[in-house]
Amino acid sequence: MTPSRRAVLAAAAGAALWPRAPARAAAPGLRDIAAQRGLTYGTYIRAEMLGSDRDYTDLVIREAGLIVCSCAHWRHLAPTPTTVDYSGVETVYRWAVAHGMKYRGHALLWGEAAPAWFAELPSRAAAERALVEHVAGTCRHFAGRFQSWDVVNEAIKAGDGRPDRLRRNVFLDKIGPEYLDLAFNAARAADPATRLVYNDFDVEFDTPYQREKRRAVLDLVDGFKKRGVPLDAVGIQSHIATARMKDFDARVLSDFLQALSDRGLEIMLTELDVVDRGAPSAIAARDEEVAACYRRYLDVALANPAVSTVISWGLTDRNSWITAGRDPETRRSDGLAPRPLAFDAECRKKPAYDAIAAALAAAPRRRAPAG
Repeated sequence: MTPSRRAVLAAAAGAALWPRAPARAAAPGLRDIAAQRGLTYGTYIRAEMLGSDRDYTDLVIREAGLIVCSCAHWRHLAPTPTTVDYSGVETVYRWAVAHGMKYRGHALLWGEAAPAWFAELPSRAAAERALVEHVAGTCRHFAGRFQSWDVVNEAIKAGDGRPDRLRRNVFLDKIGPEYLDLAFNAARAADPATRLVYNDFDVEFDTPYQREKRRAVLDLVDGFKKRGVPLDAVGIQSHIATARMKDFDARVLSDFLQALSDRGLEIMLTELDVVDRGAPSAIAARDEEVAACYRRYLDVALANPAVSTVISWGLTDRNSWITAGRDPETRRSDGLAPRPLAFDAECRKKPAYDAIAAALAAAPRRRAPAG
């Protein structure tokens, strides 16, 4: 799902050379529809495509008010213990600003994106020092410029054999549960202005596992508050699926969002897409089913005024992790290419686009535009 460091750096060079696009078309894009309701709409982008794919680039410029990519993962920024290189992120950030977009940092800590050398550190003290230096140094470098930072991504796994339901990863192994507090405290000290976010998945449906996962997220949030750990928002990844909508209960999702809101937290839908495995083979019928999933989910989520941001995990089917086919749970049994996003592989609008646009337009107006 994430490009190599070489690809990220090559993409940065390409993006720097890409000419500034002309003014966007008069027809409002999703960014404009969202902004009219005080919301921010954005997308995950493949940085390497910005300098090589004009159709894709124009689509991002027209539709997105915010971008996020994987070039800020720790393994890309620091491939060795003595090397730190922010140039790739800087270039994509400057591209975003040049096109009137916000930039979202993802992610300071994610177990799957830790540099290989971190696991080889000789002691807990060395691991703590490296973690704090990475988080503080990165946040200090970009202080005040990003819309938000995913400080920690996917730290919870219900049923992973721990009473605290923390996911086993290299940070937990080397430091212990305290790594979470260390990261958020270091981020706030280095950047007092940018929103600090905890981001996770599998909290949208009414299943036993996800009920436990939601409880674990609330317990994590409550623990932060009790210990004075800074947290501004919770990111809900929102990887939904046509086959799972039988487990979707509007009241369950609404109650969870309200529980977060009641704790004074902002809510972001950070990685929205729809897996169409099990949906009809016929494209028209399948597209309608995918669109219905988007509309049903967004109508419930956007009814809560604490939801400020909607980020699609890609705009076009030509660059989705779902269409890449590496995850067995996304592969269709009929062998057809998945169609998970708002635009098809040729950058043509699908019913999913209209569903997202309609849900944004119908959302209650926020009191002030989302920052």
